Amino acid sequence: MHYSRGSLIAAAAVSCLLLTSCGSADDGKNGGTAEPSVIGSPVGKPIESPEATPQRKSNSVPEPDADAPFIEHVKYELATRTVKMAGAPAKTSTRCDKDSIRPAAGARITCTVTYEGIEVTWPVKFTGKPGFGGMGDGYEAQPSTGLLTREGALTYFWGNNREAGTDLRCDTLPRVTKVPLGQKSQFQCSYFAAKASTDGRDMWITQTFYSTTDGIRAQV
Repeated sequence: MHYSRGSLIAAAAVSCLLLTSCGSADDGKNGGTAEPSVIGSPVGKPIESPEATPQRKSNSVPEPDADAPFIEHVKYELATRTVKMAGAPAKTSTRCDKDSIRPAAGARITCTVTYEGIEVTWPVKFTGKPGFGGMGDGYEAQPSTGLLTREGALTYFWGNNREAGTDLRCDTLPRVTKVPLGQKSQFQCSYFAAKASTDGRDMWITQTFYSTTDGIRAQV
């Protein structure tokens, strides 16, 4: 069968109207696939301001009397550091492997702080340098584990990102759990940031929580 040149051109035009793949070569990259208008995706569910609920007393560790035995001041110091690491006040108890200790250089003691049922062990080595009492009671100590709390994580995330974006969302966070110290955990939060990318697109920015001795932190 013979077709004229005009009929072939007409047939091609009809086919182009019927097929969605007949767009121009500039309709996006990689064979016509356009870039998404929003970068990333949210995690978890929307959260409200932690300030919406009454705040508990910031210092939940009772301070010993000034003339209490030195070991009681050590227990107080370690319990306070544990609460700071968790990022939220809570009931604590502390026990040590010795009934008394003098802060001489090289002296050692191991104390365990129980925070909401979780035990955090602190091996302590005294340095003989000025420390928390302003005298020769300086010490070195690293906890056996990091802590992550829902209250501490949400307070940190909200406080650092409520002005950076909108629609703050978080994973379902445990009330309190052990996490490796200084390493990213499995728990995340995200927020929506309009036109935050270098090319002007909207973004969902996701941060992962981790535990430090100075409190809960998060990073992209």
